[in-house]
Amino acid sequence: MAKPKGQDMIDWCAAWDAADHTDKLALCAIAGIQYETARHWRSDSEVPTVENGSVEQPPRSTLTTEELLETKPSVNLDFVTFDIETSNLKADFSVLMSAVIKPFGKEPIVFRGDDYPEWKNQRADDSGLVKDIAKELKKHAIVITHYGQRFDIPFLRAKMVKYGLEPLPQMFGIDSWRIAKNNFQVSSRRLQNLVRFFDIGEKEGVDGALWMEAAYNGDRKAMDAIVEHNIQDVLVLEKLACLTFSYLRSIPKL
Repeated sequence: MAKPKGQDMIDWCAAWDAADHTDKLALCAIAGIQYETARHWRSDSEVPTVENGSVEQPPRSTLTTEELLETKPSVNLDFVTFDIETSNLKADFSVLMSAVIKPFGKEPIVFRGDDYPEWKNQRADDSGLVKDIAKELKKHAIVITHYGQRFDIPFLRAKMVKYGLEPLPQMFGIDSWRIAKNNFQVSSRRLQNLVRFFDIGEKEGVDGALWMEAAYNGDRKAMDAIVEHNIQDVLVLEKLACLTFSYLRSIPKL
């Protein structure tokens, strides 16, 4: 949202002055701006500030706080589970093969490299896939991964920089691997081991030969298996996230 002008700015300042801290955060979410940005908007404006009734209050917004909260914010104030599959572990030696973004309680959104025309003869060009993944991911406020803050997100960011894409906006990230590391004394914090130990579903590995067939030969059936593995990862990750939320002390920026 662009900074309001004229009467819109007067109305916005009136809503800001009348709001408590919680309502101010809601106004920031609706405008798609940070709290500090909103404070600068208010302090830099020429609209008088109401203090102890000594200054006539500017005209109030025609929208109540409740009505503002019902309007569509710039992002979905939800959380999604996110996982990618790649041909290697380093962005400069690898291509993105698939990704799945699953909003909580909704169907997974699947991206696969072989749906793009470049896959046939220019498989090293995963720009279209990267662009579409980033476009969807930035719609959501909280991204949940497993070891994703050390792999999935840095891998995606590296690819985004390579293709000249705008960075992801201010978002928040939850990493279930980190929660497990800080709270559970288990033999392995790998997703497969945690899923098995907590009995929250099935997660099986995929034969490495399938990655070779898909990445280098473009085999559709091999990609099907990899994508199914990718989908299963976000499904069990959602369950693991719900199971471990009570151990979460804060949600850091992504």
